Amino acid sequence: MTEHLIRQPKVTIEYLADHPALVPTIAAWQHAQFGYLTPAATLEDRTERLSRSLQKDALPMAIVALSEDGTPLGLAGILAASITHKHLTPWLSSVYVPREHRGQGVASALSLRATDESAKLGFDRLYLFTPHSEAMYARLGWKTFERIEYNGTPLTLMERSASLQQV
Repeated sequence: MTEHLIRQPKVTIEYLADHPALVPTIAAWQHAQFGYLTPAATLEDRTERLSRSLQKDALPMAIVALSEDGTPLGLAGILAASITHKHLTPWLSSVYVPREHRGQGVASALSLRATDESAKLGFDRLYLFTPHSEAMYARLGWKTFERIEYNGTPLTLMERSASLQQV
């Protein structure tokens, strides 16, 4: 019997600030995936907002998952405020992985890196809301603290300790 090895592609998580040419692609991803939550926001609005995340040591910040050849595999943002609970900070935001790259741990890696980045910035907690991915985040140590409805969409609000991961 021949054993077949499946080679997982190497994924790196880097600051979007180091890859500003990816902003239009990622803004389009975000607009297509999350536009229903803020229907008044245009693609141009999202591009401008994402452009403000091109920094490495302050909020807002964005991180991008890249393949070995530099293909973007996903993105996560870290924002000071969210559309729901403006008194809590910071927020993991707009985690997105294109369908063809899902199931490979990219979203999990982005979430954990965002936790590290929040800790580096001096925060002890990180928050998120999700309409669909509660189970994934729970596996990564996120705890549900509230369920709400926003613009007709049920959302689960979660929090997690912001601490550097042991690698």
